[in-house]
Amino acid sequence: MYSEIIGESFIFHLRNVALLSFDQDSEYIDIVSPFSRMYLITEGNGHLTIGNRKIILEPGFLYLIPRFTSCTYYFNAGLCHYYTHFSIDNPNGFSPYYLYPIVNKIIANEPDRSLFNRLLQIDPNLQLPHHHPNVYQTKLWLTKKVNYHSASQYFETIGILKQLFSRFLGQEQNTSVSALMKYNIHPVLLYIQNNLKNEISVNELADLVCFSKDHFSKIFKSITGMAPCDYIIRKRIERSQFLLLTTDYSLNEIIALTGFKTTSYFCRIFKKFTSNTPAEFRMKRG
Repeated sequence: MYSEIIGESFIFHLRNVALLSFDQDSEYIDIVSPFSRMYLITEGNGHLTIGNRKIILEPGFLYLIPRFTSCTYYFNAGLCHYYTHFSIDNPNGFSPYYLYPIVNKIIANEPDRSLFNRLLQIDPNLQLPHHHPNVYQTKLWLTKKVNYHSASQYFETIGILKQLFSRFLGQEQNTSVSALMKYNIHPVLLYIQNNLKNEISVNELADLVCFSKDHFSKIFKSITGMAPCDYIIRKRIERSQFLLLTTDYSLNEIIALTGFKTTSYFCRIFKKFTSNTPAEFRMKRG
């Protein structure tokens, strides 16, 4: 059963939308972004590489690249596609990519193309300032907000984004969603998200929902797939990824904001989760 409460907690933000054609072969290697990307290929071909997976780009298909996903792009000359970049926020720090099964490639239907056309019509002049991510992925462009002229433009824009995003959701709902509602873990997730720079103990988290430490740890892992301490580390890594890509904060400032105790520990854990050192990861923004 779908939880309307959880669905309503996701806040969508449009970043970019445009129709783009490539007049020459283009290759963008190992790109990581703090926002998600959707593509609709209309002509031509190419491919994406995510990890060890090669995904063919071909006309009549939709593609989704979640945020913080390292991806290499190969666009052949003649490829034409609609693209939109967007972000999804949640006050609890939960991501739809963790809650629901997601696919990266699906067959497009006629309404999909109409939705992209309409999104481009009501939100013009939101194309990227440059084709190469190492140029446009800078603080100036990542933090720029869309200025809506009216409430109707905003609601239609977000409605279209949600419709397009819904196409990539599998039919089976993760059982953790039901458990999340049953045990009312929302206050715990919100507390973690708001206190990443502070010391967080499992005991204080258990007290928030009036569970014993052991019972809470068992319930929490059944919902998130991780022990509480591992989940906190994951959230701290995500916050540090965002700060590395969107700010010029020093490493010490990021460590202070994300609650890691030492530079060596932060660098070791960061590389374990991302396969990059913090410096290497920051370089991916250009």
